[in-house]
Amino acid sequence: MLKREATSLVTFYGISPIHAGAGASTSVVDLPIQRERHTNWPHIQASAVKGAMRQHFRRYAETVVKDNKKANEFINYIFGYDGDNDNNKEVHKDTEDTSKIISNAGIISVSDAKLLAFPMRSNIAPFVHITSQAVLQRLQEDLSFCGKSINLPQFNITADQAKWLLTPSNTNNNTKIILEDYVVEVVTPEQKLPEEISSYFNNDIKALLLVSEEVFDYCTSYCTEIQTQIKIDSKTGTAQDGALRYQELLPSDTLLYSVVYYSASAFETSFQADTVKKTVEENIKNYMQLGGDETLGRGICKISWHSFDANNGGKQ
Repeated sequence: MLKREATSLVTFYGISPIHAGAGASTSVVDLPIQRERHTNWPHIQASAVKGAMRQHFRRYAETVVKDNKKANEFINYIFGYDGDNDNNKEVHKDTEDTSKIISNAGIISVSDAKLLAFPMRSNIAPFVHITSQAVLQRLQEDLSFCGKSINLPQFNITADQAKWLLTPSNTNNNTKIILEDYVVEVVTPEQKLPEEISSYFNNDIKALLLVSEEVFDYCTSYCTEIQTQIKIDSKTGTAQDGALRYQELLPSDTLLYSVVYYSASAFETSFQADTVKKTVEENIKNYMQLGGDETLGRGICKISWHSFDANNGGKQ
């Protein structure tokens, strides 16, 4: 009997600032980033994550599968039909039954890229990462969906307190730490993350501080990067009138994650979900671009995959 389901968790560590635009502004920032409605935490919508994965995977498909028609069929099978980008009316003009291709929603499902750790300027290092109990609980729930049970401890701290989860080498017994212009008091003893969770914080994160929900909300709401952009008049060499705008960015070193789910149950196929998962993970790797402003070097992320088998108790 074929295995029909599999899951993965993929983390994105920002090498450069990320701009996943919200498309509308109600504040002084002309180009804000996407945020969750109920938490106001930054995130990247699933459509943008899936589209970026599709584009990254396309390079593999077009390199390995020399036939353009077969390459596009391969991409469409995994990520779903995309007539605007793949010109499938032309690609599949000789196919007898195109209704199955057009209705194919794809075998892969991708969640929003959720915030896991946020970088903050600090007095003890160039920056430290922060997270919160609610963020870790959300990760715990997503891992439960993947079939992996995690026992997350309760971190009891007040609004102005914090606890080290991953300790930097130069703390020097600091009891108070400045995060931008906010001061938190570090509560001892240090509290370690369970080993099953610490693996999702990439090796790039050396200092991880758990803060209260109030502090986390303040940092993620008011400590993102804001850049000023102008347009130069080619004739005068000066800024054009009315061309000033402000763009919001997720800072470099932000850590996000998405849950990826594979299911072949909707299609008549001999492919196992595990086979598709292996193909995707082996060919969407190293670095990927997320969000807009690709020509400005925005959105370059380091990718790390964490795989699960939904048919085998969530084991990696």
